[in-house]
Amino acid sequence: MISTITCTLCLTHDCTLRCRYCYAGRKYAHAMSRETAARAIDLVFEEARTSKQGADISFFGGEPLLEWELLQWCYQYAMAHAEGLIVPPRFGLTTNGTLLSAEKLAWLAERDFLIGLSIDGSEAMHNINRRRPDGSGSHAEVAEALRRIVEHPRVRSQVICVVTPGNVQHLNDGVAWLAAHYNGTIGLNIDYWSEWTDEEFEILSRQYTLVAEQVADSYRSGSPIRLRNLEDKITMHLHATEGDCQRCRIGEREIAVSVDGNFFPCSRLVGEGDSPELNFGNITEGINRAKQQYLIATRGCATPACKVCSLRRRCLNSCGCTNHAASGKINQVSPFLCCSEKLFIHTADDMAAKLYEEQNPAFMQRFYKK
Repeated sequence: MISTITCTLCLTHDCTLRCRYCYAGRKYAHAMSRETAARAIDLVFEEARTSKQGADISFFGGEPLLEWELLQWCYQYAMAHAEGLIVPPRFGLTTNGTLLSAEKLAWLAERDFLIGLSIDGSEAMHNINRRRPDGSGSHAEVAEALRRIVEHPRVRSQVICVVTPGNVQHLNDGVAWLAAHYNGTIGLNIDYWSEWTDEEFEILSRQYTLVAEQVADSYRSGSPIRLRNLEDKITMHLHATEGDCQRCRIGEREIAVSVDGNFFPCSRLVGEGDSPELNFGNITEGINRAKQQYLIATRGCATPACKVCSLRRRCLNSCGCTNHAASGKINQVSPFLCCSEKLFIHTADDMAAKLYEEQNPAFMQRFYKK
């Protein structure tokens, strides 16, 4: 399997929504220039050629569809300058769905974009955080975008549901709503930027147990819910490797480019693009190799308790951007991250043990097929 370098272009600081948990900084009309985009693509392609890797181009924001013409131009530029890559570049887009018209979706599908749609489950769960500038909820129009995705015959997609202290009480119902309206992969992104109280963690624990029961029942019915979080924990248990860092690419195989052309090790760490701690170059001077190597060497986990924990190979302690969100450091695990990861692992193991004991056909086919 060919490894890849991912270049995430943050096309704009502007957005159609004002999500309460957004980590991308303040929203204002400031877009990436074509010159900045071209130089970033050129640099990443040269990195891919030199290292004999593939190259993925992903579009992020703000809301990248606000810069639709720029996005189209970037695609055309990348395709015109992809000569010498060992495989053709692949493309992706993360969107809130409010601008995902049928015409835009058709254009993206024709070019095999992977579309990540942010939708926080049911209306009750979604509208707590994902609101328009006037304070109104956005669920109806995002659900319409999801319907278009589902009904399109060729689109590649996944949905992203953010779980926060404010909406966690709706988690099980939110997953049920998503499963009823979408048959692809569902990812739950925990809001590690927020402070979670003990009471809110208890709600998370109860809700996650209900979610696992819901997923187990879906396997028993023969129509499994593809919940990435549970599947990842099971897969890591079955195929764990010692000493790798496959779950963390920051600084090594991922470059996120801010609107102004500064380089960051992950799209979740760009913010407003002005953090000297995490910046490791720009389109004018190129990659700062010393800073890059520092980030690669530092990422992961320096927390002593993690080094002797039996669950460390299945835990997000190695993920630099998750650590930074939770603790402010790319190599330090917060107490909440530790507790939540133990919860997710044990819940996945309990579900998997029951389905394995039952020799559930769908479960065995998914995880134990030769």
